[in-house]
Amino acid sequence: MTKWNVYLTKGEYEPWWFFEEWETSIQADFTFSEKKAAFAKYQELAEDLLRNYPNHQTKKDCLLAAWNEDEVEYCEDCEDDIQTFHGLILFFNGEVYQPTSEEKETIFKNVLTFA
Repeated sequence: MTKWNVYLTKGEYEPWWFFEEWETSIQADFTFSEKKAAFAKYQELAEDLLRNYPNHQTKKDCLLAAWNEDEVEYCEDCEDDIQTFHGLILFFNGEVYQPTSEEKETIFKNVLTFA
């Protein structure tokens, strides 16, 4: 059985840094058995992030980081402010999804052009 996950994350690093215990940054986990439903949720959440946060960057086409430079938290250990990142990740069967060339030009390109 196929399993799609759309993860919404929040943390002090972009969502493509899968550090140990990265799962603790997951704020919401949406699970689907159908690709179309997963893509629709990803697109909905991406549009919300891009609408609400002026800065954004992507890696591997479906790892999205969005942030507002004013949203920081003070780090006692490093004695400095740390940027807060809101992330969006698309997983397929437990791995970061690798979109096809066609999906890159349609689904994922459209998400980024929304900004």
